[in-house]
Amino acid sequence: MKPYLVKTPKLVTWIFPHRVWAFSRKEPKVYLTFDDGPIPEITPWVLDMLQKHDARATFFCIGDNIRKHPGIFKDVIQHGHAIGNHTYHHVKGTETGLQKYIDDVALCDYEMLKQVQHDTKNNYKLFRPPYGKMKAKQAVSLRKKGYQLI
Repeated sequence: MKPYLVKTPKLVTWIFPHRVWAFSRKEPKVYLTFDDGPIPEITPWVLDMLQKHDARATFFCIGDNIRKHPGIFKDVIQHGHAIGNHTYHHVKGTETGLQKYIDDVALCDYEMLKQVQHDTKNNYKLFRPPYGKMKAKQAVSLRKKGYQLI
């Protein structure tokens, strides 16, 4: 059985050149990512499985879930995983105005930094838009603020 690879069309990567679509295939690595947490029904199980296999992942967290489940969020950090911003309310960029969207991202940042005040190994500047979509002005604004769009 061959591994299933999702290949992003070249036209899409050309239209949106400042987003990370894939990493180098020169090294045999798999990048695991999880969105929408932390939530008690799934995140602890995922952390256990990752630990069992000595694997690391990036968790794109929703700020309101961090607020509701700060202990689980701290567990993600303590297990050595990277974190990224997935907005505070899981808002659809295509249906949200620029300032409201940027404010929602900032609110998520605030919640993350409030929980991990002294953690300097994460730069907290990874961002994945909910539903994988956002407006061009939102992307430009976030890039100017130093985010890497995944």
